[in-house]
Amino acid sequence: MCARYSLTKEEITILMGEIEVIIKIGARYNIAPTQRVPAIVHDGKAPRATLMTWGWQRSQGGLLVNAKSETATQIFRPFINQRCLIPADGFYEWTTDKTPIRFMYRHNEPFCFAGLWRSYQRQPADEILTEHHFVILTRVPVAPVNRFHDRMPLVIKPEFYERWLRGDGMVDTIIERPDDTPFDFMPVQRELNNVRNEGPHLIRPGVMQGELL
Repeated sequence: MCARYSLTKEEITILMGEIEVIIKIGARYNIAPTQRVPAIVHDGKAPRATLMTWGWQRSQGGLLVNAKSETATQIFRPFINQRCLIPADGFYEWTTDKTPIRFMYRHNEPFCFAGLWRSYQRQPADEILTEHHFVILTRVPVAPVNRFHDRMPLVIKPEFYERWLRGDGMVDTIIERPDDTPFDFMPVQRELNNVRNEGPHLIRPGVMQGELL
């Protein structure tokens, strides 16, 4: 499960071989579903950054924000060739007492979640607007995330970034070989539980009031 993540640098550079994708949107500490955030896609010529909205509208109602990677190629077959990368530098899970736990690399380096995207059209007034939305693929968690939840985001290995975007028959292989770089973790401020809150104070070390899962 991934229902909140962060991208706390004013500017980040994602390397794909000799290609640099530079993202400048300002620091975000409490990214939540329905918000527009950076994603990386391949436009047929090169990877590029764009803005997408997190979450797909379900036909039966509600919002889909995550999808199991193990079944994605079957359940989301119409969209499996519409792959994207979601840059992040941390994500959150919660303890039983609702304390948010932030997971990040030791030096707060960025990484990328695997995502799928799709388009929606809406017609305000006399124009048709096309909007792009994404979901984050998830996997069975490894330590230490498995102490807090039974799912975690699927992080793509950097050497697979461009292959994930372009697609060359390696989709299943990439899903089955996620990046297992160990995450550090720490409790952060409970103000993060409110999606309207933003700012660097949210990731100051916090205190857990109860037991871990």
